[in-house]
Amino acid sequence: MVQTPILCHAYLLHSRPYRERSRLVDFWTLEHGRVSAVMRQTPPPLFQPCLIAWRGKQSLKSLVQCELAGLPLVLEGHALFAGFYLNELLVRLMADEESHTELFVLYSQALAQLNDPASLELTLRRFESGLLSALGYRICFHCDAEEQILIDRAFYRFVPEQGFVRVTAHDANAWQGQLLLNIATEDYTQAATRQAAKLIFRSALAHLLGNKPLKSRELWLKTR
Repeated sequence: MVQTPILCHAYLLHSRPYRERSRLVDFWTLEHGRVSAVMRQTPPPLFQPCLIAWRGKQSLKSLVQCELAGLPLVLEGHALFAGFYLNELLVRLMADEESHTELFVLYSQALAQLNDPASLELTLRRFESGLLSALGYRICFHCDAEEQILIDRAFYRFVPEQGFVRVTAHDANAWQGQLLLNIATEDYTQAATRQAAKLIFRSALAHLLGNKPLKSRELWLKTR
């Protein structure tokens, strides 16, 4: 007896042509993390909540059902490129079929907040932080690599997979402790704190992404 596939909450991350009438799709799901499949119907819009089901246990599955499950989210301008960025990070970094419920919720929340210019940077930093934590690379902004509490007037250099190493103020890649403590409490009122957070998370993610650049970032730079 053939079992009825169970519907899972999902968002489409990426799709591309596959053979004559199909597409290869990557979905981000609540129950199973990233799922890759062959889809023979028209894919849903990006950033659209869906319910999907598939068959097959191999790495490339066959999607058998896809239903829209809510109002579509329309992203424009900076918000649209930010959405592309989140999707690309999930496609590039998340292993196939590893459930990360908290990261799915964080992704949903981020999409809902991207259209607010005032909180766009905070939204991106929260997602990057949650993604790194899900991958086992959580950044601690309270302590240095030797588990010593950060000193507000001291200077630290970020080393991927290690954390913050105390250095002299003359180090070109040094960050003042106060900025790192601001990031820890999500106090982004200072431009210097926002810049530090962006570069630190970018460095941590670049270490995992390797030499292949992010297409979403290249696309954003071309439109500026």
